Amino acid sequence: MRKVLVLLLAVLSLAGNVFAQGRTVTGKVTDARDGSPIPGVTIQIKGTNKGTTSSVDGTYKIAADANAVLVFSFVGYAAQEKPASSEVLNVKLGTDDKQLSEVVVTGYTVVDRKKLVSSISEVGSKQLENVPMPDVNQLLQGRAPGVVSASGSGQPGAKQSISIRGIGSLSASSDPIYVIDGIIINNGQVNQITQTQSTDVMANINPNDIESINVLKDASALAMYGARGGNGVIVITTKKGKAGSSKVGFKAQYGYNMPSFGNWDQMNAQQAFDYKRNVYRLNGYTEDEINQAVPDSLLKYATDWRDLAFQNGKTQNYEINSSGGNDKTQYYISGGYFSQDGAMINSGMKRYSVVSNVQNKVSDRLDVGLNLNLSYADLNNAGAGNRYSSPLLGSFANSPLLPAYKPDGSLYTGLEDLWQNTSNTGDNFLYSSALNTNRVENVRVLGKMYLNYKITDWLKFGQNVSIDYISAQQKTFQDPTTGDGFNPADPNQSGDVYQYQRNVRTITSQTSLSGKFNVGQKHLFDYLAMMEYAPTHDNSFSAEGVGFASPKTPVLDAAAVPLGVGGGQSDSRFLSYLGQLNYTYNGKYYLTGSLRRDGSSRFAPGNKWASFYSLGASWRVIDEAFMKNQHIFSDAKLRVSHGTSGIAGGISDYGWMAIYRYNIAYNGSPASNPYQPGNASLTWEKSISTNVGLDMGFLNNRLTASVDLYYRKSISLLQNKPLPPTSGYRDRLENIGSMYNKGIEATISSRNIENKSFQWSTDVTFAANKNKILSMFENQDIINPTSSDGTAYTGTIHRVGLPAYTWYLRQWAGVDPANGDPLWYKADGTTTNNINEANYRTFGSTMPKFTLGFNNTFNYKNFTLSAFIYAAQGNEVMNGTARYGDADGARLNWNYNVAAGENYWTTPGQNATRPKPIPGGNKNSTALSTRYLEDGSYIRLRNVVLGYNLPKTWLNAAKIQNVRLYVQAQNLLTITGYSGVDPEIDNTGYEFFKYPVNKTVSFGVDITL
Repeated sequence: MRKVLVLLLAVLSLAGNVFAQGRTVTGKVTDARDGSPIPGVTIQIKGTNKGTTSSVDGTYKIAADANAVLVFSFVGYAAQEKPASSEVLNVKLGTDDKQLSEVVVTGYTVVDRKKLVSSISEVGSKQLENVPMPDVNQLLQGRAPGVVSASGSGQPGAKQSISIRGIGSLSASSDPIYVIDGIIINNGQVNQITQTQSTDVMANINPNDIESINVLKDASALAMYGARGGNGVIVITTKKGKAGSSKVGFKAQYGYNMPSFGNWDQMNAQQAFDYKRNVYRLNGYTEDEINQAVPDSLLKYATDWRDLAFQNGKTQNYEINSSGGNDKTQYYISGGYFSQDGAMINSGMKRYSVVSNVQNKVSDRLDVGLNLNLSYADLNNAGAGNRYSSPLLGSFANSPLLPAYKPDGSLYTGLEDLWQNTSNTGDNFLYSSALNTNRVENVRVLGKMYLNYKITDWLKFGQNVSIDYISAQQKTFQDPTTGDGFNPADPNQSGDVYQYQRNVRTITSQTSLSGKFNVGQKHLFDYLAMMEYAPTHDNSFSAEGVGFASPKTPVLDAAAVPLGVGGGQSDSRFLSYLGQLNYTYNGKYYLTGSLRRDGSSRFAPGNKWASFYSLGASWRVIDEAFMKNQHIFSDAKLRVSHGTSGIAGGISDYGWMAIYRYNIAYNGSPASNPYQPGNASLTWEKSISTNVGLDMGFLNNRLTASVDLYYRKSISLLQNKPLPPTSGYRDRLENIGSMYNKGIEATISSRNIENKSFQWSTDVTFAANKNKILSMFENQDIINPTSSDGTAYTGTIHRVGLPAYTWYLRQWAGVDPANGDPLWYKADGTTTNNINEANYRTFGSTMPKFTLGFNNTFNYKNFTLSAFIYAAQGNEVMNGTARYGDADGARLNWNYNVAAGENYWTTPGQNATRPKPIPGGNKNSTALSTRYLEDGSYIRLRNVVLGYNLPKTWLNAAKIQNVRLYVQAQNLLTITGYSGVDPEIDNTGYEFFKYPVNKTVSFGVDITL
């Protein structure tokens, strides 16, 4: 009987176990944002290797004991653990935003934020999207401390001047390098700027396709880029797809542009009429002579040239995108169209862009991907301010007493006697700007294919191959019937066509080994070893012809006389080996070291190679035992780094060679002439940087702050050293100079109010930099320096002991009360009315002493309001426009500034601010001096956005995830004491007939399906 009972109990126990294991849990996994099903989610019984995955509709079923715990996980979503106590278990997964925000992209690597040693400023996609500015560089202004972004032109697509922590060179460009998805790309001006405003190929990139921008500033980050990282690195990461339900987005934006002229007010017809008559009267002209020179009949013309030259234009932006995928494949594709009218008539920009980013996890060991970014920019380029046919010049130069239209209603061309006798330009831009062409077309192809193979848990092989291809075309046509196109010496050669084509191609190959491993429980190592090879091919072609029978055939083939053909070709190569080793101890002490060996074809044998290094450390102070009981800090980390980097941009592809040019002929035969003396000793410009930073958090990180102190010394700076006349050359390029930049940067973020219905946050960035030249060739001054790209810094000086681009001018002493003469100071402190007797002195710098960004964001239920203010302080700007528009009677037929008619000298003993106006000018009073040097400080309301998200209850029935409506404004208000058009000037510091910036008000909608 006992045996039977035991057998029965065993059978019952087995049956119970079988019943328990046969219990099935079913359910559905959906996206917490929109309720859409998530296929491919891993559902695993915790502590076992048993599991399943969700089907296409998100459903699943799994056999599990009632006491089991199910773990739901999927790429891009936060994992969840749920008890299997119920036989029906539905789960909503939310995106793992915390995980995404806890890493920082540095180009070559992705770094855990807790381990970050480097000084890096981050700008996210929310700060970039839908801002109606074509160039991503414009969007960095004030968002990243230490980055100074400014432009000498407000034309859409114009080149921005970018410097990070001051300038790193006296002769080469101070532009940083740009890295998109891990690949160094070309940037800046690729077109010729003769007769046109500058353009920047970075304007081809659609900011709405950017996920984040990280600005690398200290040695720990820059040494990874070696010879090219000395001016800083801007790392751009484009958007990628995330696993989960697919999304489709549509963006539409439409707005209006209005030119902004700052404090520059020009005379109207009555003011100009009265001013000219008063000037003649003051200088002894009889009333008959005055009536003959300035008759009352001129008032009938009353032409507002500024109103005719500029326009209220439109801004349009349309985009469609789709993203999504599963745990194997993710994708992001987009297509965009952007159009913006320039402030000036017949100018503007259109951009077409396509992006496709696809990544696939082939297996647990292998993943591959393809990134493709195609863009085409079409710029109708305004003529530069020195072109007679340019509306920019005409708006300042043409007198309001000069007619635009003939009595029959047709336009004056500017070639008529009336214009030739009274106009300074001899060209009516209303007529010529519609006929003359200044067109630029830029095509850009960015492509990258990559493969990563996990060999072991601690070793991964990577191979990237990318291409950056730019095709730039430029065409300038001067109509034969316009002032610029007409040739009075030989009318048969009137009309001019100039065409320029340039192709730049860089192919980059990166081969890497990387991985991480532990030694014990407290020691973690990760590493990267890479070889990078990047050959660049650059070729250009140009041709020009004159003499056109008809303006309807503006092509080279129709030119009667070919003026010339030009072209060039160059090749350069970079070969680099780099390595980085990072060490973490106990999760709170971090050490990093990197070494890069760069070789370049730009240097002579023996100098082709250079090494750059960095060492860095960080300490998570907050994790120490002695910080556990304090209640002030919620986060604290100390960072320090030191290392070297270089600048390769100051040397041309063949700058070290002694070169003859073969672009001349002698008696009809090919010939050459000496062009460049060469210098086999040329090497890299180098930077040695030290950075100390502190990251802090307070009130459970509702208030965070980062402060960095830095010192950067630039050595082996390139400078043209004078050569003896017997050499046959004036000078040659050598590594001679040195200088430093030092400063402080701070970023403060606070969540001021946080509750269910209302949130208010504030972000502040601050940066102050001091620059000083330490040495140059025999410590000799360089007056009116010119950079390697031909940019002239008129009126400035490089002098040891002073900042670069310090103003070097004669000092204005005011007006002689006795006779109204202009006065300048002499060396002994006395004054003179002869400017040649005045001595030169130094006065401030073109570079700001500090910059500030201030952003506030308010959220109330479904409404969002943000306002961003930018300020630049302490730089001096030369108002070159005032030298022509406030000129004391010189260029009396020009249009004058309203201020020119105020407080000018008229009687002996008068304390006037302006000299006596005399037709033709008063003793060179408009010469370059401190008279026109002004404080360029300003505060600008850069961006204001008011948005509203439609309630989800309205959208659910239509299966729409989100609809956001918004209105935003750009450059609404500028506060400045500067009297010119715009105080925002690049490092030249010289404002001369600046193309004004736009004020923009736009309306938009973002729809996500």
